[in-house]
Amino acid sequence: MRRFPSITAIALTGLIVTGCSTTAGDLDAAPAAVESNSDATIDVQFTIEPTNLDITSTSGAALQQLLISNVYEGLISKNANGEYIPALATDWTVSDDALTYTFELADAAFHDGSPVVVGDIVASLDAARGAESVNPDAKRMMLVETVSAVDDDTVEITLSDRDTYFLDTLAVTSAGMIVPADDDTDRANTSNGTGPYTVAQWNKGSTITLERNDEYRGDAPMNKTVVFHYIAEATTAMNALSTGEIDVLTAASAETLAFFEGDDAVDITAGDSTSWMTLGMNNANPVLANADVRRAINMGIDKAGLITVIGGNAVEVGSMAVPSDPWYSDLTDINAYDPEGARELLTDIDPSELAFTLTVANTYDIKISEYIAAQLGEIGINVTIDTVEFATWLERAYKQKEYDLTMVLHVDPTTLTYYGNPAYYWNYDNAQAQQLASAAKSAASTQDRDEKMAELAELIAEDAASGWLYSPQTMVVASTDVSGYPVDRIANRFPVSGMTAVN
Repeated sequence: MRRFPSITAIALTGLIVTGCSTTAGDLDAAPAAVESNSDATIDVQFTIEPTNLDITSTSGAALQQLLISNVYEGLISKNANGEYIPALATDWTVSDDALTYTFELADAAFHDGSPVVVGDIVASLDAARGAESVNPDAKRMMLVETVSAVDDDTVEITLSDRDTYFLDTLAVTSAGMIVPADDDTDRANTSNGTGPYTVAQWNKGSTITLERNDEYRGDAPMNKTVVFHYIAEATTAMNALSTGEIDVLTAASAETLAFFEGDDAVDITAGDSTSWMTLGMNNANPVLANADVRRAINMGIDKAGLITVIGGNAVEVGSMAVPSDPWYSDLTDINAYDPEGARELLTDIDPSELAFTLTVANTYDIKISEYIAAQLGEIGINVTIDTVEFATWLERAYKQKEYDLTMVLHVDPTTLTYYGNPAYYWNYDNAQAQQLASAAKSAASTQDRDEKMAELAELIAEDAASGWLYSPQTMVVASTDVSGYPVDRIANRFPVSGMTAVN
């Protein structure tokens, strides 16, 4: 059996690395301020607002960004070094065959004051993995065979096969978050988690306010209130930071960076990102099921030119992998920009069939869609842009799969494995991709997993399963009065308990 350390052993290390609470604040962060006000209110800008607050049924990185580690917790979490640390479990073991996981539970309570009992853990995980599950990360639980209470303080999870991502599923996905088994909370509009914050107010279309949970069992948050401001327009966000309406700007544009350059009142920090602006192609469309058409689409778009159009602060990627991934290799030469070659691939395709609708959420800059349409127009593909509300995109494109082309920023580090799932919204059905994704998931070692992931990344690049337009670099601009904010991998998680302010 492999035993993992208790919270006491890890807390000191996590505190030194992140400058924040190890139970909830677990990503890389700016250094903590020398002086701080533990009752401060900190205002942070984000681009995309959640469509609702139900972590158990609603897709979208914006919801996870707001709630995971802040309001809801799983059995475990992750620290800045990518190590798993206790959350609702104080300790855990994994059997030698990696099929049985046993967790010892912490003494914890939900925000309504009711204690967390083993039945809540079992019910939450069973609901996430069930045949009728509506959890957006249910696919991550497919290998779970049983979830059972050993006793009042212990839960055991068995898998049907090895899953090298299983602890990650429990730590950082919606499927791993724990809610009360018997609860009448309107989770679409409020919350009842176990984390260091409660959702105090939601001004739809504007802000969501998190208030410190003074009954939290772990380290107290280093602030009292954090307000998430949803400001999509770059100039508006820039002005909000300039006037003090917000303290932290998490999505800085090139214009924003230029405006604040040399301003001693703000800090500009570059962070690592694991995200891909992805051009999804619906393989249910018989024309897009043709690999030559998909290759032509990739070859018809000048990614370097697109990065220039959006102002830089992004890197080219040739597949669903970024340089910080252990399975990364430079695949940008595969189906690289070659408009003449793209036109040759389309020679035998009836021009009337080369007309597609690009369905895009209105949270993304329209100039990206216009650039794609213009580029593909030059190789003989007619693209009509359909801009919709993000909630509509989730329902129509993601859930119902009613689209030809679409564009979305994927932020889950294991999205690469979804090319092995023919039921995912791309409708990409490739037996070799499925075999590699399965082999990576059940690998006997990290090295074996990474080798299979590298093979999968190259396979989907060669097959042009999608178009990977760029990987954005995180650029955070913040008042010098604020510290402790995350800067790395913040597209789908933004733990706030370690943030401090001097006001």
